[in-house]
Amino acid sequence: MNNKHQMFSERYETNDAPWDTNITPPEIVDILSELPAGKALDLGCGTGTVIKTLLEHSWQADGVDFVQTAIDRAQEKLAEFPAEDFNVFCHSVAELDTLEGLRPPYNLLIDIGCGHGIDKASNAKYAEDLAGLIRSGGTFMLYIHQPREDSDMGWTPDDVRRLFTPAFKIVSEVFSEDTSINLPSVWYQLERV
Repeated sequence: MNNKHQMFSERYETNDAPWDTNITPPEIVDILSELPAGKALDLGCGTGTVIKTLLEHSWQADGVDFVQTAIDRAQEKLAEFPAEDFNVFCHSVAELDTLEGLRPPYNLLIDIGCGHGIDKASNAKYAEDLAGLIRSGGTFMLYIHQPREDSDMGWTPDDVRRLFTPAFKIVSEVFSEDTSINLPSVWYQLERV
């Protein structure tokens, strides 16, 4: 178990996961009002809050997170929905090509602060895997923190362009400050070309 995995596991087990708000971000709710229902993949799905919202909007949804406690809680949260409408997997998003059970091509990919935390050596493969999982014209909603000096987490806007274009085009980018941790952040909407 690496240090990041251990830290996230411990924080879920001790209920010290402030990112797990049980609230789907308004950016996701807004995009769901614009898109016809289809299939979605939530990367770093945690306890399944966004998946629940997707299911409530008639989507089929799969989720991946590397913390078993989070996946167990997601299973509990989603138990009221038909089993054929969702899957949640305990697996690393850095190794999506080894995950059996995904149902591509997806219409929508969602990464809310997940990919920017994987090992930098895996970034290009992560971007390539995502490009292979989404249909042409599909939407990718990406939320990132920009890096800070004392952390290896985060992507700059240049990192996002380098990793995801030309497979994706950037439709919009909204810069803000994540007030929970006082870091510059960006919401991206990308489209698979």
